[in-house]
Amino acid sequence: MNVFKTTLILAFGLPLFYFAQQDSSFMNSAGTKALKKLGQNALKQHDPASAAYYLEGAVKKNKRDAEAKFLLAYAYMELRDYEKSQRMYLNAYQLDSKKVPEALYYHAQMQKSNGLYDSAGYNFKTFKKVYKGKNKALKKQAGKEIVYCDSVKKIVAIKNKIIVQHLDTSINKINVEASPLALDENTLLYSSFRTNKREYIEEGNETEAKVRKLYQAKRKSNQWKFGGEFSGPFNTDEMHTANVCLSVDKKRVYFSRCKENFKGEMICAIYVSEKNGELWSEPVKLPKEINNPKFTSTMPTLASDPAKGNEILFFVSNRKGKGKLDIWYTVYNVKKGTYKTPRNAGVKINTTQNEISPYFDNDTRTLYFSSDGLGGLGGYDIFKAKGNGTKWELPENLGTPYNSGADDIYFTISPNRKEGFFVSNRKGGYALKNSTCCDDIYTYKKTDYIKISLEGRVHEMTDPFEFISGAVIEIYIKDKVSGEKYLVKTIESGKDGKYKTDLEAGNDYYILAKKENYLGSSSDLSTKNIANSRVLHEDLKLIKKPKAAVRIPNINYQTDKWELLAESKVVLDTTVYKLMAENPELIVEIQSHTDSKGSESYNMKLSQKRSESVVKYLISKGIDPKRLKAKGYGESLPVAPNDNPDGSDNPAGRAKNRRTDFKIIGVIDAELIEESKID
Repeated sequence: MNVFKTTLILAFGLPLFYFAQQDSSFMNSAGTKALKKLGQNALKQHDPASAAYYLEGAVKKNKRDAEAKFLLAYAYMELRDYEKSQRMYLNAYQLDSKKVPEALYYHAQMQKSNGLYDSAGYNFKTFKKVYKGKNKALKKQAGKEIVYCDSVKKIVAIKNKIIVQHLDTSINKINVEASPLALDENTLLYSSFRTNKREYIEEGNETEAKVRKLYQAKRKSNQWKFGGEFSGPFNTDEMHTANVCLSVDKKRVYFSRCKENFKGEMICAIYVSEKNGELWSEPVKLPKEINNPKFTSTMPTLASDPAKGNEILFFVSNRKGKGKLDIWYTVYNVKKGTYKTPRNAGVKINTTQNEISPYFDNDTRTLYFSSDGLGGLGGYDIFKAKGNGTKWELPENLGTPYNSGADDIYFTISPNRKEGFFVSNRKGGYALKNSTCCDDIYTYKKTDYIKISLEGRVHEMTDPFEFISGAVIEIYIKDKVSGEKYLVKTIESGKDGKYKTDLEAGNDYYILAKKENYLGSSSDLSTKNIANSRVLHEDLKLIKKPKAAVRIPNINYQTDKWELLAESKVVLDTTVYKLMAENPELIVEIQSHTDSKGSESYNMKLSQKRSESVVKYLISKGIDPKRLKAKGYGESLPVAPNDNPDGSDNPAGRAKNRRTDFKIIGVIDAELIEESKID
């Protein structure tokens, strides 16, 4: 057994319940086996409500049928009635543990959803110890769950100073709401089944069938109120519509449409619509590489590529990957209008279970998503991880009150950065059948939000009053563990070299300024220990690219040796290495020179080995070998006399001639540089 039906509900926007036609006379006359068979068939058809109805009848007629109770517990679990499911799994296990040994695992899982973490941990341990069944994956997962239960205290200890508000009944109905996205501070877009009918939909009754659509809500007097259908060519009466995301310039909208195929499987596809003036174009389904008809593709979210202006589209699919539902991504080339073959986001994000509802925050290069395979408080928990493509930091649990024992999904951040939305079926929502059946939209507001602005000027290094306009300023966030840098945004200096941007608290930043015909320069900045909103000032300095060779000071060697001394490596770290890291397009020649002592051929060989030692060191630091050239010039290019006019030795002149220079001799293809920034 698995919880794939729940995943279908969460991911694809189905109405939560279907219900077979009730026939009391049939229920009274049917035997236990017939009712159990009907319940099993209903589960196979992804109809847990009907399954529960039939199986309740079967259990009522035969209270000693452990298998019927196990199936009923599973139906309750699919309906997300955690309390009934927990009791029924335990009842089934106590009745016949040999016939339904897996019931203990799921009983512990439901205890976890109900917040009984110590008891859940104990039962996961017991299950792992006594289980002799064939489901090895379940036994392996139980080992993980033991660790997860032990980590609950750490998760609960994560203090988030936020106020969580449940949106009222003008937006949240008793069925399922999903995919909230703030278009601006006062406009919310979301999807909903949009009904308050408490009765079930009769299976096969097409006149009663409804589909999920996109709706708007407006904030008035600090309260969110229903604002009607989302205008444009998005909603349709034939398919479920949900999961909208917008490009950074808000000129492209991606969303998903879902419909059952001939097998009764819900298959979703991602569409895109472009804005022409004030109107949206007719939606176009993305290529088959993304919308493989054999699998579902849904829940799109966009990341921008600040370097090239392309779009990185993350989405959820059940195609062959790491688990059941994985997060995938493709790169859309804006200039060419083409999509790359989708790639899996990797094992740091995707588990053997399910990962859904991704949301990418471009301001911090952080992916927010929900997982039921990374541990947590129960069901789906919301996690975050900084990174790009397949390169991610380890995910972090957001903690409470974002997460609960229920399913917590669809986390987003509003444009004002201090508030946002998420979806949960936690207790306290508007329930159709049980207290945790249905997903509602919640809004959160940070009570300790810190607004940090960065401003300054770009000027020539040798003249602080020669301001440089049109300089490109790249803002990176540095990985706290590996030190790897993620490009967050690019801006340009304006009149008088001025620039201004916003930063987020709690990050280490790397700021790089560059302009054609200038050498780029960088600055490190941290917002980790900033406790109050403020404006930071940072002036950035550029220097024109030198055409001649430039001496690297204090690169010294032992007599007749070419191995770099420790102090020379420190000098290289702060000069040539830093320069090449800040200017990844440069090709540099490392030039080594000697004085005139010794033969000309000997000095030429010695200088060549010395320049090669510098190049080798820079390569060890991560500089591409294609960007470096070693050249020894021996004694052929002196910058001072080796001898005095009277023929005596000139120690000062010889010291000047024993030098190491660098010279810019070209640039590499800019396209190669940019391609290397995104995996």
